[in-house]
Amino acid sequence: EEQSCVTLISGVVMSAAALGAILSASRLGKLADRVGHWNVIIGALAVSALLLIPQAFVTQSWQLIGLRFLMGLALGGLLPCITSVIRHNVSDGVGGNVLGLSISAQYVGQVAGPLLGGFAGGHFGMRSVFLGTSVLMAGGAVYNWLAQSRRAQDMLANAGKP
Repeated sequence: EEQSCVTLISGVVMSAAALGAILSASRLGKLADRVGHWNVIIGALAVSALLLIPQAFVTQSWQLIGLRFLMGLALGGLLPCITSVIRHNVSDGVGGNVLGLSISAQYVGQVAGPLLGGFAGGHFGMRSVFLGTSVLMAGGAVYNWLAQSRRAQDMLANAGKP
């Protein structure tokens, strides 16, 4: 009886992020059309990094379910925005190849993430998995923000040149 309850709650936890992403993907896509795809990517990574921190300290399953749902809301626009950035910045002759590599990288992450998370959780505790992932997400947000800032500076510097 208790095992089936744990299994059900595990399924709800895993589904909560996907449900959030389903609900936010189109809205974040519209937002990206207004404010820029890079800005949504940076925001999604930053908000996800922040939402991972309390996940490390939950004491009830409903807390984890709620936080995973919110994280799904934040991440819903990430993959569509990445795809859009690729399509706008890669020539048509190699666009399919680059998109294929991007999707392959996503699947590598879906395999490697749980494996590495399970290893880290088993050796250092589950709290380390959430906090470590938060650091990676924050690092991704900072890196993309710096790269985008540099691109903007380069565009401004080149705007006045013939």
